[in-house]
Amino acid sequence: AVVSTQSTGIQTNLRMTATEESDGVPRKRLKFRSYKPTDESLQGKQLDPAEPTSIKETVSGIIEQAQDKPTNIDLNTLAPRKANWDLKRDVEKKLQKLEKRTKRAMAELIREKLKAEKDISVSAIDQVEAMDSD
Repeated sequence: AVVSTQSTGIQTNLRMTATEESDGVPRKRLKFRSYKPTDESLQGKQLDPAEPTSIKETVSGIIEQAQDKPTNIDLNTLAPRKANWDLKRDVEKKLQKLEKRTKRAMAELIREKLKAEKDISVSAIDQVEAMDSD
């Protein structure tokens, strides 16, 4: 909860915790963490300043664990992927369909060409035979 004091205009964060009073109704109790109250009745609710914890032991333990582990790293996993790898993956199925259609169309064109050549050769033979009979 943010509380603003009217006399100084300072806003502070207050941690409010639920406590039960003697009448059994839960009440909120103020705890001042980073604000020093000027009112004498609230000064007793100020928390002691927190001391930062030393992380040297934690970090040194993590470093030791990391150094003890054998490293078997695949170089392919370390290499960054190309920027369009996901686009290629998505288009691959469509390209397979198009490749099948392309092969089918090429086969059809070859058949038509062979059929046209066969028709030409048959008509040429007919013309030669017609000349021979004359």
